[in-house]
Amino acid sequence: MTETDLTPRQAVSAYLGDEAVAAHVLRAAIAQYLVGYEQLVDLASDLVNDPEQSGTREELASELVMQQTMLEEFYVLTAAATSLPDLVRSRTPSQRTRA
Repeated sequence: MTETDLTPRQAVSAYLGDEAVAAHVLRAAIAQYLVGYEQLVDLASDLVNDPEQSGTREELASELVMQQTMLEEFYVLTAAATSLPDLVRSRTPSQRTRA
């Protein structure tokens, strides 16, 4: 697999799994998540500012469906990466005995 074959999820997962991911690939993956978020915010703002604008509701609903999975996966990956050190520290060391 070449680095351009990675989806944003695969790039972030590889990075969090301590695999080598080129900086530009990781930046591109994060940028794709942010662009999706910004599109949602823009559409929601348009809807709030002009609720009678035709098609805005449908556009927002469509974009929400398209971005929901990607944004949720990114949140889960980010939450996992930030909580892992605390989980490791809170784990009680196991008592190993030699037989």
